[in-house]
Amino acid sequence: MTKAKYQQIIDDILLQIQNGTLEANMKLPTQRDLATSYQVNRSTVIQALEILQSYGTIESKPRLGYFVSDNKWNTYIKDNIQWQSYISHSSSKNNQYFIQRINELEFNPNLYRLSTGELNPSLIPNQQFKKILDQSNNIPLTSNYEYPLGNLNLRKAIVKHVKQWGIDCTVDHICITSGALQGLKLIADGLLVPQSNIIVESPSYIHSIRTWHNIHAKLKSLPISTIKSNINHLFSKSQNYRHSLFYTIPTCHNPTQHSYSAEEREKIVQQCQQQNIPIVEDDVYGELYLNGPRPLPLKTLDRNDNILYLGSLSKTVSPGLRIGWIIGKPTVISHLADLKMQNDYGASSISQYIAAQWLTNPQYHQCHIQNLKHELLVKRDQFLESLAQYFTDLGSWNTPEGSFYIWFELYHPIDMKALFDIAISHHILINPGEIYSEQAKQAIRFSYAYIDTSKIDTSLKQLSQLIIHLQQQTK
Repeated sequence: MTKAKYQQIIDDILLQIQNGTLEANMKLPTQRDLATSYQVNRSTVIQALEILQSYGTIESKPRLGYFVSDNKWNTYIKDNIQWQSYISHSSSKNNQYFIQRINELEFNPNLYRLSTGELNPSLIPNQQFKKILDQSNNIPLTSNYEYPLGNLNLRKAIVKHVKQWGIDCTVDHICITSGALQGLKLIADGLLVPQSNIIVESPSYIHSIRTWHNIHAKLKSLPISTIKSNINHLFSKSQNYRHSLFYTIPTCHNPTQHSYSAEEREKIVQQCQQQNIPIVEDDVYGELYLNGPRPLPLKTLDRNDNILYLGSLSKTVSPGLRIGWIIGKPTVISHLADLKMQNDYGASSISQYIAAQWLTNPQYHQCHIQNLKHELLVKRDQFLESLAQYFTDLGSWNTPEGSFYIWFELYHPIDMKALFDIAISHHILINPGEIYSEQAKQAIRFSYAYIDTSKIDTSLKQLSQLIIHLQQQTK
């Protein structure tokens, strides 16, 4: 005799607890997700959960959901370590729901990735990388650990590379990192304290990562519109900004693509200097400015080493190289390099070798950047054309000035989690705006960098239909 559906769910959850898949204090999937997983109505799921709760096996926490009960877990498990108790008390917390799901799904080849912030594989110069390695017979190549600050030849190449934008530095001002993300991590570990005020633009990429959350410092959001309208009065004179810093992406901002004017840049640097607030300038997209010559980095206005400048090859060349850099005051850079050695002994020496050869050979780097900007411009214009055809009545957006992204804001609210989930069921992956700001729950960060050109129109058409369907359901 076949058991009732609710009993099958109960048995399966008990089995998962018994084999250790579900542990004490672990959160169960939502009722909606359980209903989808077991292919039953939500009422059947609710019935099963209520019975499990009456057993004392699970417990309900208001507004949080259902969790495996700590009291009953040992009834089913005798010898297993309660790993969930270690996880739940760790200072490093899990990513939010959307980010966890995106990280899981971005490797699914059957999904059309309408928001992925990296280059399509066809735009990554792997053949040139092979040439560099093939030519290494004439140049000493080592796979040993590098100097704490990083490969000397690479740092010399970066000195010349950033000089073209007016940044004057020496090799002692530079620390090589495993991408710009490690640079942010080193700054958090080496310079911030729980009393720090981290002033960030809103929306901002920094909200999508947990790099600066573990120190329990206060992240103070400043909407970009507020910064522009109050450019002469960014900071209160009565407030204590000790241990604070200002994090900004002034050129081709992620996710909005905004770029500050020359006057705004001068004002920001001037006011931060007056308040003794260091600036962390994230310039990983600057080279991909598409509207003529790129705006000069804030670092070019720095006369007192008050700015930590982050650069990377992840967005312009290859994310897999994992090569980035911090430029700053030598004493600060030396400190951050020491922390880096404590963590991982530095970026791959082979990647640093490739990066050094790449930057010192104009045939590689300059030609690649010009070709890349051309390809991105073509993809951008096609993406905008499809948006104009299918999304004009649904929301607003601006033409991006460079890099990868289009910031789209809906006119009428919808359940963004429902859109995210239903889009996945139609093989479309998006980045909801909530990832970048709590106040951006009716926004989507689109990206034209990764998705194949041939899939842009059909994917956006399908997504627009899903949005319209959800809007009709809420009327």
